[in-house]
Amino acid sequence: MSAASVLTDALAIIAAPSKWAKEAVALDGNGNEVRPHSDKAKRFDMVGAIQRVPSSANDYGAAIRILRQQCGKQSIFDFNDGHGHKAVLSCMRRAIAAAEAA
Repeated sequence: MSAASVLTDALAIIAAPSKWAKEAVALDGNGNEVRPHSDKAKRFDMVGAIQRVPSSANDYGAAIRILRQQCGKQSIFDFNDGHGHKAVLSCMRRAIAAAEAA
């Protein structure tokens, strides 16, 4: 796997608005915060989606670093929580393109 693959798989996890979360890394079906790897997890923010993807520590770290660069001056969490679903997906796509170009 590569950082681009991790980001691509994470994007697929949150592609539907009903699978994306704000103000929590992962939520269950009732809106309660859970760990991203939990069987109960149904919705994810960008970091939670990346954590949900099976990957090596190196690929995970590279994916996070590349995504952070695409969030500008905001943290990934602030970007996720401060923007709409379309903007979040666009940011993820930019990160995938940057990872593929690296």
